[in-house]
Order: sequence, then structure tokens, then C-alpha cells
Amino acid sequence: MQFLLCWRVRSPKHSTHCLHDKRASHSRGGLKKSSPSAKDSSLRKQRGAPFGERNRRKLIADYLAQFGAPTAASAWKTVYGLLLWIDRSIGLAHCYESDKCQPGCRWYGRTLAFHNWLAEQFGTTPLELGRQLDWLFEAALAKYRDGLEGKLHARKLKGELQRAAFRTTFPLPGDDPELERIVNEILASYFTIKPPKETFDVLGEQLREYWRQENKRKNLLGEGFEDVLCTVISVVAANNVTARTRTSIAEVAGFSAPGAKDKATKVDLVIERPNIGRPALVNVKWSFRADREDQLWDDFREYVHFDRNRRGFDHFLITNEFDPARLNAVCNRMEANSFVFKNVVHINVDAVLAAYSLPAAAEGSEKPAGEELSSMARVRRQTADGRLIGLGDWLISLGANG
Repeated sequence: MQFLLCWRVRSPKHSTHCLHDKRASHSRGGLKKSSPSAKDSSLRKQRGAPFGERNRRKLIADYLAQFGAPTAASAWKTVYGLLLWIDRSIGLAHCYESDKCQPGCRWYGRTLAFHNWLAEQFGTTPLELGRQLDWLFEAALAKYRDGLEGKLHARKLKGELQRAAFRTTFPLPGDDPELERIVNEILASYFTIKPPKETFDVLGEQLREYWRQENKRKNLLGEGFEDVLCTVISVVAANNVTARTRTSIAEVAGFSAPGAKDKATKVDLVIERPNIGRPALVNVKWSFRADREDQLWDDFREYVHFDRNRRGFDHFLITNEFDPARLNAVCNRMEANSFVFKNVVHINVDAVLAAYSLPAAAEGSEKPAGEELSSMARVRRQTADGRLIGLGDWLISLGANG
């Protein structure tokens, strides 16, 4: 059994350390070393990978050492500095699905408003804002690129050997006539000579590698988001508050282990507060589509099912979702006459309200429907009623200083 433990170490840099405590397996004859399986070896390899857990934790600690430990009030900037990125298709900080944020769309105007507000908060200009964001991805990517050229060359040689086993000619990796046509069409007037076909093959290969690297961001917005929050809590919360990521429900005091027919239920973030006799179970979702909301309700029912001692728990959702309908849905959801979430916690509520407040001329050709305007008004009420709160206020509720 393996679990992750985070705790605060009092040091000038308030660095957060995480240990993997591997408990020895027991037999009737005493302690027994378990032989490493292929699955264990693969897991260790993943955790040590550039985007793996071990390197993510190290990079988060490096970020705090370089830019300073957060307070409850500045924690949202730490999260955005590490994880928020520039959507290159529009050149702006990401806050909504890219296909709905293109110029002319309503959400392009809202993304402009968010980007402008964010630049002001970071004390920079909209043109320079990107330099202060996306630190974790860029740092992990730098490690990933180390030795990449050698790996690609080795892969190329292996591919040549594989093709040589057949007595025929195959298309080569990177062979993309459409890419060659587009580049020629746009850049032909700048060429003194037409590039050879091999050059286009290399260009295609490098472009595909670039797109593959961008897809690795999903890792950081899942487990990486959980790691960042765990670290922030460990740094700013009260001394006796502990946070654990990706924890089996069976490892939470008072909860029963899943049965043979039950799914292996894990909690994104578990927070124990000795002064409160129940844990906080936290769903962590950078964003969520409407068709994935059911997973949140299923998780809640699982937690209730395994609450063996009826100890109870506080249930929270932490998100960076901007869609008003989705935010209202999770704020309003009830089970057995009680809210599913004690609070929905947004990285920064003011960021949401800034995106909803833009000049009429920035709305674009698509004017907001009455239903959407009503939905945004309800989000404003959710903040006024305390259903939707910011990360800073939530951290203060855990005993953090403002």
C-alpha cells in the first residue's frame, strides 16, 4: 500500500516536501519484501518522467523557491503562474474552450476581458503577460526535450530496419503532401530555391512533435493541479492541517474499504483538520463539460456509501471553470435536501466576473442570449450568497492567514 503525505517544514523558503511511504508487506513469518513487478517498474518510471509526479513536485518546490511562498491572498497567482497558459490560436490566456473563443465569438470578447484583467493583476501588459504564466509546463518540457534528438534519431533507425524487412517501398514518416503544398503556397516567393522533399519531411516531423508536446498539458491539468493545490495548502494552512492527493477512500479514517464488486474509489484531495472531527473530501477539476458532471455526483454517492462510521465529511469542488451554466449547476446541485458541495471554490472569482463584464463593442457578432445573461447574473448571486467562493477565502477557512 502506498500513500502520499505532505507536510510543512518551517524553513525560510517554506518548502513543501512529499514522501512516498511504502509499507512492507507482512507474512506469517514476519516482514517480507515484495518483488518489484513490471507494473511497479512502469509506475516508478512514469513518476520519474518529465511530466511525472516526482518531477512535478520538484518543479513546484523550485517555483516557490524562486518566486516566494504564497499567502492565502496570493495563492491564486501561484496556481495561475504554474498552470495557466496562453491559447496560441488566439494569443490570450485560456479560460474557455478554444473553438468557442475565436475572433468574432462572444467568448473571444470575454477572453480579452479576462486577459486584460489578469495582466493588470500581475502588474504587466497584455503583450507581456504570457511570460509570467505556464511555468510548470515549460519547465517540465525543458526536461522532456533533453536528449529528445537522440531518441528521435534512434527511433528513425529502428524504423528503417523495420521497413527493410519488406521488399517494397513505403511512405516515410513525416511524408505530408498537403503540408508541402501549404508551405510552398505561402512561402514560395521567399525561397531562392525550392526546399527538397526531405526538408518538408523533417518539418512535418517537428510540427507533429510540437503538437504531441502540447497534448502533455493534460497531465498537468489533472494530477498536476492536485499537486499544486496540495503544496499550497501545506504552505499556507494551519500547522495541524494535512493534505493528501489521490488517496484511496479506504485510507481515510472512518471510511470502509471498497468491496470486491466496488470500483477503486480515490479522492483527488483529502484534507484532515484535527480541530474538526471530519475530513474534507475535494474534487479537483480544472474545468468540466456538462456531460462529465455526472462523475461528480457519482463520486459524492461513493463517499457517502463508504462513510462507515457516519463520521460525515465536508465536500468541496475546486475548479477554474468559467462557463456560467456549469458553475450554476454545481453550485445548485442537491442530494437528500442538502447541497452536494459545501462550497464551490474557484481559483479567483474576480477573474470570472471580469470575463462577464466587457464593453458591448467587444461582444462580437454573436450577441448573448437572454438565458446566458440570466445565467451570468445567477453566478453573481452565487458569489454574493457564498456558494461560489475564491481560493483565498477557502484557504482562510482552513486556518490560513490572509
